[in-house]
Amino acid sequence: MDNRNSKTSFWPSYVDIMTTLFAIMLVLFAVSYSRFKIKQKELEEFKDKYEEIMSIYKAVDNIDPEYFEFNKDYLKHIFKIQVNYQKGQFSLDKLMQDSPHSTYYNPSEANQIRQQIKDAGEEIKHTILNLQKNDSLRTDIKYLVVIEGQASADGYHIDDYFNNDVLSYQRALKLHEFWKNEAGIDFTKLDKCELVIAGSGEQGVPRAAHINDKDDSRNQRFLIHIVPVIGDIHLEDKFKTKHN
Repeated sequence: MDNRNSKTSFWPSYVDIMTTLFAIMLVLFAVSYSRFKIKQKELEEFKDKYEEIMSIYKAVDNIDPEYFEFNKDYLKHIFKIQVNYQKGQFSLDKLMQDSPHSTYYNPSEANQIRQQIKDAGEEIKHTILNLQKNDSLRTDIKYLVVIEGQASADGYHIDDYFNNDVLSYQRALKLHEFWKNEAGIDFTKLDKCELVIAGSGEQGVPRAAHINDKDDSRNQRFLIHIVPVIGDIHLEDKFKTKHN
């Protein structure tokens, strides 16, 4: 066998193989780069939506500190306006300041508290309406508003219908009715807003620390939860079509 002929035929074949491999690699690179650009565009879409969602949570957390204090541990807004009821009462016209028999009797102060409660309701409504205006990314977001009543640990318990668990719920319900009837604020009528009324009695968290061993009246208060409920995060139509 002629070695010279073998070497002559080997190198053209080797070049053909390398050319073919290079062409394959070039095609694979083009396909991979194209898929990368598509994925990059999708991730940019999700990034924009994520930033919008985070801005919504931040706006909710920064609701007017004059009326609310956000508790980061329990993710709840604590109603800062101190509301002290007459024992066993749940209506906002039965505050301690409304009772002539109480050492706290002060009708002017009672009316001032009720006005502050109206203003706080307006602040919640204003916050939700402003958030709803931001639909630039077509993110399906609803808002869950929870009014949670608490009661002081005073041992109030007559029977199954007259106790602090029921009383705290009745106080939260009356707060909703007060906002609705006295201030025209009805969260059940707001677009994309759901209202939940709850009472946690003496067991809700967080609890305010006692001023002294006997006075637990600071826990006659409300906790307000404003929870953005994130629905489907819609991709652009071309991405939806591609993945359906």
